Amino acid sequence: MNRPLPEWLQENVTINLPAPKQCVRRFDYLEKTLQGIYKILAQDAHGNSTAGKRALLQQIEPHAKLIAALILLLAAAWTKKIEFLAAVNLLLLGLAAQAGLGVKSFMTRVWLPAFFFSGLAVLPGIISWVTPGESLYTIYSGVHLQLGWLTFPVVLDITKQGVQSALLVILRSASSLGLATLVLKTTRWSVITKVLAKFGLPAAVVAVLDLTYRYIYLFLLLFLEYIMGRRSRLAGREAQGEKLSWIGGTIADFLRITREYGEDIHYAMQSRGFTGEYHGQMKLKIGLCDIGFLIAAAIICCFA
Repeated sequence: MNRPLPEWLQENVTINLPAPKQCVRRFDYLEKTLQGIYKILAQDAHGNSTAGKRALLQQIEPHAKLIAALILLLAAAWTKKIEFLAAVNLLLLGLAAQAGLGVKSFMTRVWLPAFFFSGLAVLPGIISWVTPGESLYTIYSGVHLQLGWLTFPVVLDITKQGVQSALLVILRSASSLGLATLVLKTTRWSVITKVLAKFGLPAAVVAVLDLTYRYIYLFLLLFLEYIMGRRSRLAGREAQGEKLSWIGGTIADFLRITREYGEDIHYAMQSRGFTGEYHGQMKLKIGLCDIGFLIAAAIICCFA
């Protein structure tokens, strides 16, 4: 026997919900920290996938790649030709695109720091007060200005020699940073440390580099658990004093944890017979493609 529905279920009542307010969402410090950790982990995963691609730079033997990068670094440091540095930067941009790094990402990593740090450092050198020479643009003229013992020039110009010097420094910084970026992004870190050990880097330094790269992500995951635990236990807004108290306590805990982990790793290595020698060196396997890559780097260096 079918029973009729109760009256409160048969009523057709329309409820007008309030319209949503358009506002900019502000993430708190926990959310920002989580986003930062996720970004670092994603970048590392993307870097490992990029290093595993079958592109030109990824197929070059790591020893030959590092030697060629060192040759080009020395050439970029010694040359005084702006044309050569511009050509090297264009070549690096093409290699980055071919290796799958992305032109936009590569330029952000290389050219933005080069302009921001090197550009600001050499910016005063473009004026005639610092670098006299042929005038390109007059900032002011006929102005007599003196502040105490400091006397400003009557005419202040932007000189051709100053601009050339500044451009040389910026291009040199961009080429050096671009070479380092290409090597790091197309070669796994564990392989780079083994090659450095082959080239004579002290075993203690190589071991520290290996362990630092390995355990920094372990500590990131531990910190991620700290943040998730704190976030899951919060209800409502948090007072500023409580935020600072938790941040200070967390920093102290992680300093203690890193010290304890360091001691445990040291004792574990000693118990397994570690005597300070590094046994992770790679075997040298040079092919025709690697020899051609080294010859090309040497030819480019001759044009410097």
